[in-house]
Amino acid sequence: MSRTAEVPPPSRPSLPPLWLAIAAVIAGWAALYDVVTWVILFIRQPVHPDFRIFYVAAEAGLRYGWASIYDLQTLRALSASFPAGQTDIGPALPFINPPVFAWLIAPLTALPLPVAYAFWSAISLAALLWAWHIAAPYSGLRKIALLLAALALWPVLDAFYFSQPSLVIVGLLATAWWLCSKDRPLAAGAALALATALKPHTVFLVPLALAVSGRFRPFLSWAAVCTLLVIACVIALGPSGLNNALQTLEYGQTDTGLAHYTLAYIFGTGPVSYALEGLQGIAALVIAWRRRADLNMVFAIGLLGSLVFAFHLHQYDYAALILAAWLVLHTGPALWHRLWLLLGVVPMQAISLGNPLPQLAWDFGWLVILGLGAFTAGNEPAAANPRSDSRSPGAGVRA
Repeated sequence: MSRTAEVPPPSRPSLPPLWLAIAAVIAGWAALYDVVTWVILFIRQPVHPDFRIFYVAAEAGLRYGWASIYDLQTLRALSASFPAGQTDIGPALPFINPPVFAWLIAPLTALPLPVAYAFWSAISLAALLWAWHIAAPYSGLRKIALLLAALALWPVLDAFYFSQPSLVIVGLLATAWWLCSKDRPLAAGAALALATALKPHTVFLVPLALAVSGRFRPFLSWAAVCTLLVIACVIALGPSGLNNALQTLEYGQTDTGLAHYTLAYIFGTGPVSYALEGLQGIAALVIAWRRRADLNMVFAIGLLGSLVFAFHLHQYDYAALILAAWLVLHTGPALWHRLWLLLGVVPMQAISLGNPLPQLAWDFGWLVILGLGAFTAGNEPAAANPRSDSRSPGAGVRA
């Protein structure tokens, strides 16, 4: 007589912790608010002032040569057909980005400006999603909550609204980190060089952090590609274009608003601010050297160090801290460290009021926390931690 095997009842899927469900719901509603806000703003003003400048600069380069992208008269002429209030481009609103950004925008000039603006926003969203996919820790609802939280933060909405390359830079930086973790240092250096070419002052310490950590191959690849891009820019601009670019940079140095979100807000533009920014940059490199065995920490401190070292920042530039936080979470930081990262949401949102003081204080506090951790952990390779994602590709990797 045969015995029928007992079939165990199907197991029910376990519910997420209450705190995680609450956090995901809050982040989801906040992200939805930001998305709806951007859509409304786009409907009201599909010809945005910032993207209009990027668009006509790229159009000028294609029509009249790349030396013309910094020529105000050319940009004004190309803006003449825009709606009222969007036609003037003066010394206060020049094209101040490197030529590489104009080259990136150039294919979009085949589209009407509002469509190009929407298309660029889609590219920025894709870059953020890619960075989240490859760099954010955890899985399931915890990872989704990180994406929703990122979409809810003010610097991200600000980057979309002003059509800045900040999120594309985040995508390139995440790609560089990912390629380093896969032991592809030459490609990693190239991705890092492209990010540098879009906004040098917001990423400059990342390749230096790689160098002090002993990762010379991605650093040398970065230096080589940057050199080629500089040569290409010089050839494309020519003497007249270089002269116009220098005049634009000189204007940038006289505009105190460009330093509003740096230590100049507290100490004014001058030696004190520059000295303190330099000290923070040096401290970041020391921390990168102390934590050189952990690729996650090297990239994260390079990102944070670039921002505390920068002499020129805007609200949207702080979106890079999202990637830095994701990489630190890969290392399984202590609960109090994770709470500090959570607290960072407050200054990120408060910066929308135009007061950078809470953000500057939080940045300095995180630099101190990472510094204390560096001198506590020493140079030990990153150990497996049950609180971190076991699939983290960056822990203890040297490229």
